[in-house]
Amino acid sequence: MHLTNIGIFGPISQGTGIGWYMLPPILILLSITLTMTLPITSRVKWSTYRRPLYVIAVLFENWISVIGLVLILASPINVGPEDAAIYFIVAVTVFWGATIILASKKIQSKFIPEMGLFRPDLIYPTGANLARGEIFAGLGLKLMLTITPASLNNFTWLPVWNWWGLLWAVLAMVLLVAVRGMTKVKVVLMGRMILQKMEGWRGILLEEGLLYLGFAGLSYGFLNVFMGYIPFTVLYHAYWPGVAIMTIAAIILIPIRGYLKHKVDRLTMSYRRTLGLMAILYIGVLVLIYGMIVMLMGRFLIISTSFGLLLGLYLQALAISVIVFGRTHSILNDRRGMLPQMLWVLTHADEADRQRVMTQRLILFASMNDEARFQYMKEMYDGMMECPEKVQTTMIGSQMIALSGLENQQRSLCMKTMDRITMHAEVK
Repeated sequence: MHLTNIGIFGPISQGTGIGWYMLPPILILLSITLTMTLPITSRVKWSTYRRPLYVIAVLFENWISVIGLVLILASPINVGPEDAAIYFIVAVTVFWGATIILASKKIQSKFIPEMGLFRPDLIYPTGANLARGEIFAGLGLKLMLTITPASLNNFTWLPVWNWWGLLWAVLAMVLLVAVRGMTKVKVVLMGRMILQKMEGWRGILLEEGLLYLGFAGLSYGFLNVFMGYIPFTVLYHAYWPGVAIMTIAAIILIPIRGYLKHKVDRLTMSYRRTLGLMAILYIGVLVLIYGMIVMLMGRFLIISTSFGLLLGLYLQALAISVIVFGRTHSILNDRRGMLPQMLWVLTHADEADRQRVMTQRLILFASMNDEARFQYMKEMYDGMMECPEKVQTTMIGSQMIALSGLENQQRSLCMKTMDRITMHAEVK
């Protein structure tokens, strides 16, 4: 079954209906999500490190394909225009519901040494918030700008699905979520902390550059998905204005946001600062998507209907809840989950590197106010208690040696906080 209606650039391309071309994106997405839920050790019960909410959230990534099937099977021709619009909006809202749960603390598992650095429960929630949030933002902006009075009468404003566009979007999601996530954890954060590599602009350009490339690929893929075209098969004659706007987005997302992130310690960044960085991220995403739409359409677009404005604002509200608020909570959860991972990695580092990192942590803690110091030192203590006994012994020894090298006032502040944490643990 193929759709034959006329789109923005002419007759809709092959890949918009039901056919063999559905299989590549569906199977690739399904295999990726299943891989992220499979057992990786026989020594620990599977549900210990693959919590139910995490499994549900990961498998719901395949709901993207369901949205496509809804647009195809529940089209205005098959079920009527009003029902088709309702089915589409409901399908998108269900996808949002399966996304917002990524902010829950129950997503993460306990630290399992056998897992090594393969922790999809740490990198997936924040990465999925990025990818899914951009889908809501892009779809909302696209509908807000392209719903015209004429399209309201015959419901041609409804997106036209293209499976080849989804294939490209899935590959971009792999870059944005998996490749960038592992690079961020292993190369940038761990390398910067332990080996003193990837410091300065080199780390920023790598981390935020991958973010921008992932966003650009995802935007291009899903705009082709919702316009019904195969990526790279349409010539865009007036593309320079769009490219200029996308360059502005790159400036927002890479040097500006990267500089603000680099100024503070990642593991102790406050909720308000994290929220602010996510707000900048959302603005950069909107600018990027608008530039992409201008490039594809070859002209600047403005809102022309109240319905388009309202529907677009609804989808933007979903995007903000995911990118700004949901991702902020996911990041805070991930930082806490990262501590036992960091401590485990430190036990495998050279003694000199371990002492340097521990000393830097304690100096940072000593510079905080009492409550902030208690919060972050307790998180480090809780993370240590999740580690095997051998790791605990090694890290406690390194901590004592690092404490002895601090200035008297710094050592006194940290020791008092450690006594308070011990008393708190005994009471519990």
